[in-house]
Amino acid sequence: MIFRVSGGVLSYVLAISLLVSVVLSMLTLYVYYARMEHSHYLTRIRLQKNLASGIQMTLGEYDHFAYDQAYHYDLYGEEQDSINILRRAWGLLDLYRVTAYKGDLEVSRIYTLAHRPAPQGRSAVFLVDDGRPLSLVGDTRLIGDCFLPVSGVQSAYINRVGYTNDSLIYGQELKSEKKLPEVALKEAFTKIEKLAGGEAEPDEDTLTNSFGADLVQVKAGNVGVNKVYSGHVLITSNTRLVFDTLARTTDIVAYAPVIEFLNGFHGSGQFFATDTIIIHNNVKLTYPTVLATYNRDDLATIQTRGKCEIAGWILMDGSKDGFRRRVIYLEDGTQFHGMIYCNGMLETYGTVEGHVTVKRFLVNSQTGVYENYLFNATIDGTKLDTAFLALPQWFYKKEGKVLKYLN
Repeated sequence: MIFRVSGGVLSYVLAISLLVSVVLSMLTLYVYYARMEHSHYLTRIRLQKNLASGIQMTLGEYDHFAYDQAYHYDLYGEEQDSINILRRAWGLLDLYRVTAYKGDLEVSRIYTLAHRPAPQGRSAVFLVDDGRPLSLVGDTRLIGDCFLPVSGVQSAYINRVGYTNDSLIYGQELKSEKKLPEVALKEAFTKIEKLAGGEAEPDEDTLTNSFGADLVQVKAGNVGVNKVYSGHVLITSNTRLVFDTLARTTDIVAYAPVIEFLNGFHGSGQFFATDTIIIHNNVKLTYPTVLATYNRDDLATIQTRGKCEIAGWILMDGSKDGFRRRVIYLEDGTQFHGMIYCNGMLETYGTVEGHVTVKRFLVNSQTGVYENYLFNATIDGTKLDTAFLALPQWFYKKEGKVLKYLN
């Protein structure tokens, strides 16, 4: 028996065969790309784990890495888990870039590193033992452990005003030493002086530069700073840097003989002056901010004028002689949260929530100048929260912590 098939049926068969072939091809491609995407996903997960391992290496062995030298590691010796580590100085902070890579895939993080404070850094005061006691006057409060001279602490009078509280120290009295711990502030200033980057000005009102990019330098001259600067930016002047009310800064470094923050300025960064830093009323400098002066011959001052808020670190150092030419002055209404290092004279009428390391305290009054006196000052070492980190300068633990992840 002979079956005859219409020619139209053959067309249907061919069409269905083509459709099935397309569907099978699509399924094959889907499976292929799904497997490829899953493989990339597993690779990215592995890169993230390797990145975390690299970060932990920097935290545990931070002093193993020399500055500006790239380190390459194969984590497990299988040529599958490679990382790069680069350490750079950024002001007083250590800046790390860790990159994990495999083939053309890579992930990286950039961050600043600091430390947990040592027990001394958790105290209220470390006052150098110069053979004279610490005298307290008025409504002065020292809260927390205090490292003091052998001669101890006593109540006293200024302008017929005596000490008004019921305890001299609200904490344990411990013995200090005859010298301040040394800080590498001179070396830090030298490094900052050598920093140089491509000169730039913001096209509009903002300049944001990633820490993954080359340094950008803004030479302000005598012109006030009134724009928004963020990231890997160095702002310098040969004379005076004045940060206007309209200006905002984040994570930058600034360097000049004189730095001044006008009424209402808000920002963060590291600010280095060879002469003077002035903080006016209603200024808010957020954590992590560094204010530092280093004088070689001339006077050096850091002073607040009015109600302001500062969170971070204040450091003052200089040549071995002439510590009386270096003065930190915190006016009544100043709220400081952090750690202070003063190889000079500290005159404070504000509130310090944190730690003070100081050569001498100072009070200026109508009846005279009094050294190692505190008058209506509050220093509360118990208010330094557990998340606060210390600079790798003084009174820090030998264990690194991520201070801030950067873009």
